[in-house]
Amino acid sequence: MRVATQLRVGIVGGGWNGCHLALELKKQGHRVSLFEQKPDIFQGVSGNFGIRLHKGPHYPRSKATRDSCREALAKFCETYPELVVYHESAIYAHGEADALGNPSKVSDEAFRDVCYESPECTTVDPKANGFQGLISAYNLDEPSVAIGDRLRNAFKEKLGRAGIYVHLNATVDRIIHTEDTNRIQTGDGQYVFDVVINATGYTSLLPQNIADALPVDIGITYQTCIALVYEDQQPQEKPLSFIVMDGWFPCVMPAIDTNEPLQKKYILTHGSYTILGSFDRHEEGQELLDSLDEEAIAARIKPHCEREITRFWPGFLDRFHYRGWKGSVLAKLKTTSEFRSSLTFEKDGVIHIFPGKVSNVITAAEEVVPLINDIARRRHGVVREWNGVRFTVSSAFHTHGKEIGDKPGLGEHHTSNLQTYVSLVTAN
Repeated sequence: MRVATQLRVGIVGGGWNGCHLALELKKQGHRVSLFEQKPDIFQGVSGNFGIRLHKGPHYPRSKATRDSCREALAKFCETYPELVVYHESAIYAHGEADALGNPSKVSDEAFRDVCYESPECTTVDPKANGFQGLISAYNLDEPSVAIGDRLRNAFKEKLGRAGIYVHLNATVDRIIHTEDTNRIQTGDGQYVFDVVINATGYTSLLPQNIADALPVDIGITYQTCIALVYEDQQPQEKPLSFIVMDGWFPCVMPAIDTNEPLQKKYILTHGSYTILGSFDRHEEGQELLDSLDEEAIAARIKPHCEREITRFWPGFLDRFHYRGWKGSVLAKLKTTSEFRSSLTFEKDGVIHIFPGKVSNVITAAEEVVPLINDIARRRHGVVREWNGVRFTVSSAFHTHGKEIGDKPGLGEHHTSNLQTYVSLVTAN
């Protein structure tokens, strides 16, 4: 539905949230411009890491996240069918003990129940499929999302067809708020908009003291994450995925970046060994990432990850050969349940998006639209306000405030407290 009032909307960030929102708001009848600081769109994690289109079992301790993933999944697949990669199998395995010898954070019964929330779920015999060290395993019809050039080219065509101008190599230094407009300041000058959307992954352009203004006392960490890249020596018509749950366990995902048959590229990540540090500021995480090189990864990270994956999949290294690594810095909510849906709010005419899982771009857009309309028409009933911050009644701030405000304690065995790289360097 097109709105009666056309607004000038500036979106900062050319990843999944920024590009999807640009298309959705253009459909609404708004004039949209997109700003990306890098030479091309989708240069962050959403364009480089293999990304799961979650059905929910990855988050057995957060029903809110599982529900959010499932609610958005069908809409995402309907909106971007050409970017959905269907798998031969998507194995969720329940490990006996994680990298530190700890048992899974959930019981086997609870893990089975969350897997069978997907009606097509089937039980897998681990040993018959070449796995070991597992209590149980389940196969789901869970796809992933295309990345790389396949993703970028698809969106360039969509954005171009929609008439959305994309400013590349455009670093936004600040957003200047006036009574009726917001100005985006770049090295090339100022651009005037009615509304600005901050889709930078919650890494920059945040209001001062915003944490004190939000309706929930949320905890945020910025994590330096890497993925090890492998090449499949036995590629099949459809790729596979494999993850062990729930704790410091390994995960294997396809990284499909072309339309070619028999895709070979995969990534290996780990619940602790590829999360190299957790920081209060994005800049600290980026500093660690910038200090890494192939020698450091090969010496300090790769051996741990390969030892871990072969504990559960002994034949992994026979089939998959190492080809390198990639990294990024991600914003993450600190919650006991590992809540991972998106958060969306508006302050002073700027809408900020804290990213969730990839399918949550649908959820975020559904929340942005009424916030945009509220600015355009000051419509009431759908939007709530807390200390000058606005969010919708469907926002997790409103519906799951208690869960996302429940933060893990200092030193607790939790992913948001990881400092793996420092520990490994100190140990040596």
